[in-house]
Amino acid sequence: MMSNSEDPNDTHFDTSRRHPEEERDSSLPPGTVERILSEPERRALCSYLVDTPLTTIDDLVDHFVQWNGTSNRETALIRLHHVHLPMLEDYGILTYEARSETVRYWGHEEVERRLELCRSVSETDAAQSDDVADRPKNQT
Repeated sequence: MMSNSEDPNDTHFDTSRRHPEEERDSSLPPGTVERILSEPERRALCSYLVDTPLTTIDDLVDHFVQWNGTSNRETALIRLHHVHLPMLEDYGILTYEARSETVRYWGHEEVERRLELCRSVSETDAAQSDDVADRPKNQT
């Protein structure tokens, strides 16, 4: 006989899992933060979630569409639902409740620290590009 937790038709949510703030060791395996933030879409998603820790999937899709400069909501939804959200949930960084279509970011100090570094580097690169563009060209 199958237990309730093994029943594929069971719609009960496992509430025994503690959220990351309750865990003593919130460290991730080596290379995980780099893997999370190596994808530009995931960096944009994490940045959005730092500022908006409780949101809906519709709001995330809107953010992705705006960030990508596209109008393809279906592609954004598929990538969120099947790629980015499951990965971040597996690492305990967020919880995605598909039934209520809500996402809760639990926060992760190392991810946020690295995000800030990425922003700083991007801003520095942009400023340097502006400086190069403003320089007069050598005339021959």
